[in-house]
Amino acid sequence: MINRKISVHLQDFPDISFLNDEQQLVTDMDLVRAVCSVALSIRDNKNLRVRLPLKALTVIGKNAARILPFVEIISEEVNVKSVAIKEEISDLAELKLQINFKKIGAKYGARIKEIMLAVKEGKWQKISDNEIEIAAGGNAGGSAGENYVKLVDDEFEIKLTTKNNDEKKFAVAALPTNDCLIQLDIEVTKDLEDEGIARDIIRAVQQNRKDADLNISDHIKLKIFSTNPRILEVAKSFENYIKAQVLADDLQCVAEKFSTKFSFENKLDDGDLMVGISL
Repeated sequence: MINRKISVHLQDFPDISFLNDEQQLVTDMDLVRAVCSVALSIRDNKNLRVRLPLKALTVIGKNAARILPFVEIISEEVNVKSVAIKEEISDLAELKLQINFKKIGAKYGARIKEIMLAVKEGKWQKISDNEIEIAAGGNAGGSAGENYVKLVDDEFEIKLTTKNNDEKKFAVAALPTNDCLIQLDIEVTKDLEDEGIARDIIRAVQQNRKDADLNISDHIKLKIFSTNPRILEVAKSFENYIKAQVLADDLQCVAEKFSTKFSFENKLDDGDLMVGISL
């Protein structure tokens, strides 16, 4: 008798009820991803390349402490020296109500001006995630309930809006959930610039190792040249760091172009870089 197995497409999905849901971990990781995404968007907007290290990132909000077990992940992803938290948000941002007047125009007609004035004066309150109440005037002598306008769903949007920000030193942005702020220290010192150049050199050499078809464990001798003296200066200052990262037993900074078995021309943000590799 032939033993025919049932097709996998016709079998029941395995029972995974014994696995822990870890919902809190999932929620926390969603927050970490949002923090990294917003911080990287800030870097992109400010033209601060990812290999350029920055001093600090601060997560601000009542739930900010949830990121503490993951600060190393955030620090590495965003390339910052330190990650901190704060709870108080009011000195950097405020919740602002935005009304979709195109959506409510036909519904409230002549009361639009009253609604605009009430919103401007802050006479509104949040009832739930998809409902607000606005104290938008009403008929004299009418009941208190008649003075209120309720907006729901896409008739409004509440956004966390930044204020009082030193834009030369810090960049501040809200998470999409409007419950946390990201404050990124964007002041770039010479030390940070130098470390960024060193990381650019490392990236170029690692790519050149790959282009030379070297084994990942091969130790090399490294020779570099650049028409920008700053690059050579940084290479000397970060010699031990560069050698450790690219498995170089020797690093020479030379004053003119050279020719070796494995030589490569690279373009860095700060200038050209010629790399010579030998075993």
